[in-house]
Amino acid sequence: MAPMRLALSLLSLGIASAQDPYIVAANHYHLLFENAFVRATRVTYGPHETAPVHRHPSTPMTIYVYVTDGGAMRFRHVTGEHVAGLDILRKPVQAGGIRFARGMPETHSVEYLGDTATEYVRIELRTDPAGRPARDVRLPPPQLDPTRSAATVQYENGQARIVRIVCASGERCPPSAHPANPAVVVTLSGPQRGATVWSAESAAGAPLQGPLEQVRIELKTRPLNPPVQ
Repeated sequence: MAPMRLALSLLSLGIASAQDPYIVAANHYHLLFENAFVRATRVTYGPHETAPVHRHPSTPMTIYVYVTDGGAMRFRHVTGEHVAGLDILRKPVQAGGIRFARGMPETHSVEYLGDTATEYVRIELRTDPAGRPARDVRLPPPQLDPTRSAATVQYENGQARIVRIVCASGERCPPSAHPANPAVVVTLSGPQRGATVWSAESAAGAPLQGPLEQVRIELKTRPLNPPVQ
């Protein structure tokens, strides 16, 4: 029985590796960091590129922050709740847009239909999904005054707070009104566009100055126990 269990374990490991996006689609999925609270991934596609079948595990919620504009994207689902066997076309997205989605497990391939390269940050939340919305929440890029530094809450529920940050030229970026909440910060403009950091890292460096636009995702609940794998 022991050899049989070992063989099954090795087979399962091989299947998991064959569907790991960081392995089979490494040109597109770039792990930035992960901890007990989150896993952050930079996702990039060139014009009309494709990604082979890969799997995304279940997470309490997933947040997509679109760093650039992006064309339509076709997902061919092998498995997934209510989507197994379906082709789903994601509509074009705008830079600065955000999608706050239920992190259902799914296995799919991807075909990017856009004529220009696209980039977004995929942030898997591993915390208690208090107040989880019944449907995906889509936040359009807001109209912001770049001459006035401000921090504006665009969406909030029991699990997370999504804050838009404007840092005017020569001014420091506004600090968080909730410094006790850990956060993921995504920069959306300037030479560091797309840079994504855990709050502990950003707090350790010098305060950033504008002109700059950021999204700060502040986490209000603790990691699940047992932790998300």
